[in-house]
Formats: sequence, C-alpha cells, structure tokens
Amino acid sequence: MNRYKVIIVDDEQLGIDVLVNYLERFSQFELLETFPNPLDALKYIASNNIDLVFTDIAMPDISGTELVQLTNNKTKFVMVTSYSEYAIESFELDVVDYLLKPVSLERFTKTIERFDKQCQEVKTTPLVPDPSFFIKEGDEYIKVLVHDIDYIEGMKDYSKIVCGNNYYMALKSLKSIENSLLDYGFLRIHKSFIVPLRKIVQYNGRCVLIDKHEVPVGNSYRNSLKQFFMDNKL
Repeated sequence: MNRYKVIIVDDEQLGIDVLVNYLERFSQFELLETFPNPLDALKYIASNNIDLVFTDIAMPDISGTELVQLTNNKTKFVMVTSYSEYAIESFELDVVDYLLKPVSLERFTKTIERFDKQCQEVKTTPLVPDPSFFIKEGDEYIKVLVHDIDYIEGMKDYSKIVCGNNYYMALKSLKSIENSLLDYGFLRIHKSFIVPLRKIVQYNGRCVLIDKHEVPVGNSYRNSLKQFFMDNKL
C-alpha cells in the first residue's frame, strides 16, 4: 500500500486535533507536520514532497485559497472551513474536497475515498504514445515519430519527410500528408513545404529556420504564418 505524506494547516488547535484524530484511522497516510501558521506551511511544502494538505481558509497572513495558489500543482488540497461561501472559489482551484466544520468522521471518510480514487485514476491512466506513422520503403515499413519531423517537401507524387539528418520518401501527396498532420501543429508555409510550428526558431520574412534547415515561405502563406507569430509573441 502506498503511503501518502500529509500536513494540516489551521490557526485553531481544535481544528488540527480533530483531523489528526481522524487521520490516525487511515493507514495509507503519514502525517508529517501540523501548522498553525500558513506561511510556515508554505515554506515546508516548498522544500518537501507533500501529497495532501488539509487547510483552513480564513487564517492570518495568507488564506487557505492563497496557499493553494502559491503551491505547485502536484500537491492536493482539502479545504476545511466554517464558512460555506468559499466553496465556489475553492473548487475553481481544483481541490479534492471542501469540508465544513464541524467535520464528522463519516464526511471525512468520503473525502479520503475521493482522494484515493483520484490517485488510482492517475495510476491507471495509460501513457499516450507519441503520434507516428509508417512509411513503406521497398519491402520494409519504417516508423516515423511526428515530433521528429523537421519539415515535409512535396515532390509531385512523392513527399520528402526530413527528420534531422535523415529523410524518407513517401508515395503520398503533400496535401494528403497535410490533412493527416493538422492536429499536430503543422502548417503549410509554401506550396511545396509543411513545417511543425513548434520547431520554428527564426523567421526573416522569406524563410523559417528549423534546426539547421532553411525552409522557404511562399507569398500567399505569409499572412497565416505572421498570425502565428502575433499570437505567440511576448
């Protein structure tokens, strides 16, 4: 069984004592520290790997919702408060649960079940493979990963797919390949060239630079390329 590292943040000792008592009933949790001061908790979270934080909301110095906002998103939070009006704001921060004081053991148990379920869903989510396709060369089929492609050049009935120092010839039109790659951030920048936008490192008005390749930009494609740069400029 996995052990989850937990801390409690509450400026009232009674609130801490209740949660400590409840947590002792669940062996999957290791309570590391309790904090009456949220600033001390923030420093602790920054230097330790914490799986779950139970925090009050209305506290001096910083609130519980501010504590969530100042913490990396790997740490999960349960909000524990006497005030129901913070519920919408809390769930917008994607917290595990929102508990109203006084917290019953039955309600606390449901929160633990919800947290366990979320952790299990993360573990069972399959890894999404890198998008790829196969190119037939002679009697062989060669796998090409989409993220390896630097650019694609149309050559009549064939398309030349350039990946670093290697290239592959596919018996497929540039238009057909363009349609297949639309969902992966590729853009036609010339009647004979398609490029992955994420790999462009420089543009001088007449060509783009991808790795060490200079790929020409056609006059009729400049506006769409310029829009991409406008959308992504600082």
